[in-house]
Amino acid sequence: MYAKCGLLEEAFQVFKSLQEQDLQSWTIMIAGFVDHGQWEKAIDLFSQMEASGVRPDSTIFSVILCACSHLGMVDIGQTMFCRMVNEFHIKPTIEHYGCMVDLFGRAGLLETAYEFIKNMSIAPNNVILRSFLGACRKNGKSFDIGDDLLKLLLEEEPDLGSNYVIAANMSALSGKWNNVAELRSNISKKGLKKVPACSWVEGNAEVQEWELLETSG
Repeated sequence: MYAKCGLLEEAFQVFKSLQEQDLQSWTIMIAGFVDHGQWEKAIDLFSQMEASGVRPDSTIFSVILCACSHLGMVDIGQTMFCRMVNEFHIKPTIEHYGCMVDLFGRAGLLETAYEFIKNMSIAPNNVILRSFLGACRKNGKSFDIGDDLLKLLLEEEPDLGSNYVIAANMSALSGKWNNVAELRSNISKKGLKKVPACSWVEGNAEVQEWELLETSG
C-alpha cells in the first residue's frame, strides 16, 4: 500500500522488517521504485534479491527491464534478457519484448531494435511497433522498414484503424510513398477521420503524421 501511494521510504521500512522476504514482497518493493522513477534503487534491490537466494520470475524481469530502459542501461538490459531466457528458462512475453525494443529505441539503436523485432518468437503488437516508430521519429532516422512488419501490424488487428495510421507513418519513414498513398486510401474507405498532428522533412519530401480521431458507423 505504501509503495503504491509513493511512500517509498515507509514501504522500504516495512519491507526490511518482514521476517521473511519472499518473491512477492521483493517484486512489490522493486516495482514501487520503478513506478516512481527510482530506477537505480530498483536495479540495486534486484541484485540484493538475487544475493538472498530468491529466484526471479517473469513478472519481476518485466519490471527490471523497464528500469534498464529508463536508465539507458543497454548492456545490463541485454544481459538480463539473456539470463532470463538461458539461465532461468523463462519464455519471453510481449511485455519483455516491448521493454527491449523501448530500451534500444531510447538509446538510438534503431537497427538493433529493428532486427530484434524481426527475430521475436511472437508477432509484435501495435504497442511495440508504435514504440519503434516513435524512436525512429525522435532520432530523425529513416531506413527500409520491411513490409513484413507492416503486414503483421495490419493482420493482428485488422479492424483497428489506428494501425493503418502507424503503417502509413512507417512506410513514410522508409520512403515508400506508394504504400503511403494506398494506406491513406484505405483510411478513407474505412471511414476514418484524420487531422494533421505534425509534419517533418525527410530529404526533399514532407512526411505528414496523422492522429486517428474516430471511425464512422
